[in-house]
Amino acid sequence: MELTQLFLQRYNALYDFWLAGIWEMVPDDLMRQRPHPRVNSIVWIMWHLTRVEDAGLNRFVVDSPQVLDEGSWMQKMNVPLRHNGSDMNFAEVDELSQRVDLQALHGYSKAVQIRTCEIINQLRYENLDDVMEADRLCLILFDEGLAHPKAAGLFDNYLGWTKGKCLMNFGLTHPYQHVGEIGVIASLLGVNFD
Repeated sequence: MELTQLFLQRYNALYDFWLAGIWEMVPDDLMRQRPHPRVNSIVWIMWHLTRVEDAGLNRFVVDSPQVLDEGSWMQKMNVPLRHNGSDMNFAEVDELSQRVDLQALHGYSKAVQIRTCEIINQLRYENLDDVMEADRLCLILFDEGLAHPKAAGLFDNYLGWTKGKCLMNFGLTHPYQHVGEIGVIASLLGVNFD
């Protein structure tokens, strides 16, 4: 099995089964709730993982514009934030959770999914060993605003990553991690996925 098939097999299961189920089965009011003072809301996680995938694949892997910038998504979602939410405090999480337009966020998520599939189908594999250079990383994180102002540690975390690592992390590992988190939060809210 080649890389494209392997990636899309796992990626399509993520979107077509796990994330689609969340959008279909979790009521809007529960999407916005935090069932415990120390956890995020489901909608915040959905926004965060979509932002990470959009910026991570488009800016780090293929150096193209983000989906966020091509469809007035910030305005549609009613979220005036370019960053991905890392290091937001719970008051900020609550504010975003209450203000975000769920239908627009779902549309943004679908648009990012379409773009990711385009990236994978057009990807040049010989470039996946290219390493993220410090100046490029600073440009994306700080000048373009991907990093929350308090998330300067992302620079040290991502320095030295290859495009291949960015692809696999931002496209698969990171969202699957959050799907598990969403499952726990949904169970705390009384949502049953059976």
